[in-house]
This record gives sequence, C-alpha cells and structure tokens, in this order.
Amino acid sequence: MKFINVAIKDFKELIRDRRGLFMILLFPLFFMVIFGFAFEDMGKSNEPHNLAVVNLDEGAKMPVTNEEVNYGDNLTKVLKDAEYEDNDVKLFRMTETSESSANQLIQLKEADATIIIPKNFSQSIVDLIKASGTAQSTGTSIPTEYRDNNTLKLVIRGDSSSIAFGTSQAMLVKIVTEYQNGLVTGIQNQLSGTTGGSLKIFESDVESVAGTESFSQFDFLAPGMMVFAILLLSTTVAASLTREVEKGTLARLKLSKMRSFDMLFGALLPWSAIAALQVLILLITAIIMGFNWQGGLNSILLAMFIGVIGGIASIALGMIIASFAKNDQQASNLGILVSIPISFLVGAFFPLPQVVIGEFMGRTFEFYDILPWTHILDALRTVLIYGEGWDAITYDMGWSILLTAIIFVVGVVLFSKLRLSVDK
Repeated sequence: MKFINVAIKDFKELIRDRRGLFMILLFPLFFMVIFGFAFEDMGKSNEPHNLAVVNLDEGAKMPVTNEEVNYGDNLTKVLKDAEYEDNDVKLFRMTETSESSANQLIQLKEADATIIIPKNFSQSIVDLIKASGTAQSTGTSIPTEYRDNNTLKLVIRGDSSSIAFGTSQAMLVKIVTEYQNGLVTGIQNQLSGTTGGSLKIFESDVESVAGTESFSQFDFLAPGMMVFAILLLSTTVAASLTREVEKGTLARLKLSKMRSFDMLFGALLPWSAIAALQVLILLITAIIMGFNWQGGLNSILLAMFIGVIGGIASIALGMIIASFAKNDQQASNLGILVSIPISFLVGAFFPLPQVVIGEFMGRTFEFYDILPWTHILDALRTVLIYGEGWDAITYDMGWSILLTAIIFVVGVVLFSKLRLSVDK
C-alpha cells in the first residue's frame, strides 16, 4: 500500500504549490482564449480581405460620341464598393499600387491577393462595342475573336500556400464574372438586336506569385514549426536555471567575482547552438516531408543565424520565467503557459486578424510586431520560402535584434535580483 502514501504525499505537495497548480489550470484556459480570438468571427461575422489592385488600363474613346471611358477605373470602384451579402462590411481593404509593389505586399502577407487590369482593358471593350454595332448594321455575326476573347485577361495573383488567397480568389472571380455579365447585358441592350450568341469580353486568369506555384499550406507552416521549437527552449532554460538555483550552484558562483551578466550571457552559447541546430534539423525534416525550400547553402546558413537570434530571445524569456518560478516543475508549467500562446500570437500556425498600430519605414506595424519571434518568423519565411537574401530581411532582423536585446536585459536584471541574491 506504499503507492497510496506516495499518492497522498504528491497530492499534498501539489496543493501546497498553489502557484504551480494555478499555472496548470490556466494553461488550457490560455488555449481557449487564443483559439477563441482567432476563430470567433468564423461563420458569424465577416472581415475585409486585403487586395492590391494594379490598374494599368489606359482608357479609350467611345465610338460616335468620342467620350473618354476607363473601364479599369470602373472595375476598381466596383471592387472597392463590394460588400458582403448579409451586412455592409466591405469585401476588400484595397490598395492601388504597381505590380512590383503588389508582389512585395503578397510576400509580406500585407495583401491576400492581387488583381492586375491590363492596359488595353478599355480599348478591347470599346473595340467589341464597335464590332457589335457593325454586326447589327450589316446583319452579320460578331467575329469569333470578339465572341470568345481569350487575349484580354485579368490576372488574379497570390501565394497559393495562403488560405486567405483561396478565399479572396473565389470572391474576385465571382465579382469579375458578374461585372462581365453586366457589361455584356449593357452592350446588348444598347444595340438591341445584336446577333451571334453570347459575348465573352475577357477572362480572369488566376496565378501564383513566381516561385510559389506548387506551394501548399505546409510551406506556410514549416517555418512556424521552427519558431515554435525555438520558443519551447524558454521552457527548458527556465527549468534548468531553476534547478541550478535549487542546488545552490548559481548562488555559489555569485559569491565569486563573476558578474550576473557574465554568468547568464555565457549560458547563451550552448543554448544558441541548440537553436541553430533545431532550425537545421527541422528544415531537413520539412524538405523530406515535401517543403518547397528555395535557395542554396546561403539560405541555410542565414536561416540558422536567424534561429540563433530567436534562440537568444527564448533564452531571455526563460530567464524571466525562472525569475518567478519556485521549482523546476513550476518553471516548466509556466514556460509552456507562456511559450505556446506566444507561438499562436506570432502567427506560427495561422494568420491572425490585423491589429495595426501604425506605420514604420513604409511597413505596417501591428500589435504582434512587439514580439521578436514575429520578425524571426517573417525572416525565416522570406529566406526559406521565397529564397531571398539578407537585403530582404534587414527590417525584420533589425527589429528582432533590438527586441531581443531588450528582453535579454530585462531577463538578466530580474533573474539577478530575484534568484541570484546571496541570501536567497
């Protein structure tokens, strides 16, 4: 019956450790809050999708009246004014820009899709009107090239690994189809009696951003899993530091002339190497599983360096956690309680609703950007998914290094004051 005594002892220890018990109970609650925040609007309310519009249409003159028309501007206004059927929420949060800027917005996840209106858009429609008028006056059929126009294309472009692109693409195709049907009806009503069957003014062509044609949702998730693994280092570090405090190892070192900063900074070396190794192992595993890795050896080395910065941030977080944990079990519980919700908040598994604070250096700065792991994740995706180099990630790396330095200083100060005092 000794197991009963052990069970009673463990139960008493659990009850006495109120902080640890609180953390165990709070852990699933945090998951509920995070999932509720991410999915609360699903099936209940609607959110605008970010759309980049590239309007290259040069306009045209209508026959007879010589009136200047621009159907590209007209379609842009239709997209801007489009709303969900069950409420007055706009379908799109629209940005008019150039094609190169639109591609960049897609890569930065600041646009869900891009629609490109060609420069001959209005002229092609005017030519169709002329051909329809000629057919009516002569009693002939509209030429085949106008009845089945495959040359005039509206291009819908996006990242095929993004769920948001799939949704936006379906909306755009529906609106474009309705817009075309409205134009056809208007032309036929004006000419009243046009023969030759139904007209096809243009067609929409869905494209992926160059290099992402074969991407899947796994390509979006793989870098997120790397950040998730890096964040879990905080749990291990917190438990390890707490054990050392309990054993008195760090207190004995504190009695020497070694400074707290030197002691804790030295701990960065092995754990940073672990972070770099995690990125390498997970990348190899992801490639085996079908990850569409872009780039060569340089991208691997760059990704490992990014992992080191993320690892230092996680180690600093582990110091902060260890500052408030009484034992290693409590440190582990608190580490999980903190690191897993942060993984969701930085977008490791799925994109979260936009919470824009403002703009900085021409980039949107969101609430999640105050966490260094958000920038670590963006940098990993830029390097591994799009095959970009250092120049493309300087913004994210600058922020991640700055925020990591702040967290590290906070961690050193808290851990030194709360856990390394000689009288502790």
